[in-house]
Amino acid sequence: MEPTILITTYTNKSRALRYFIVEMLKKWLAKSVDRINYVKSYYIQDGEIKKEDVKILIIKTTSDKKEILEKFIKAKNIAPIPQIFYIKPEEINPEYLSRLIWTKQ
Repeated sequence: MEPTILITTYTNKSRALRYFIVEMLKKWLAKSVDRINYVKSYYIQDGEIKKEDVKILIIKTTSDKKEILEKFIKAKNIAPIPQIFYIKPEEINPEYLSRLIWTKQ
């Protein structure tokens, strides 16, 4: 079980996003979630440049939860193909690491 950071985006629907985050935490899929608001996403789709308002989620979890967390995001995210990036931290403050590696209580 290693610390893992998952980065994803969510559409600019605050109420749905709040429920999404709360459900993720209640299911013990993440220890904490940081939400970055008011991000403009530019991308190419079907040969055209598109622009969308999104929110970025930085999800702190552990490697043993990756598979179920990814299934949860794919099932609950509004986007047809949600953006999912994993980052494995090289070093973490030991005090924070002890908070990140948890068991369901």
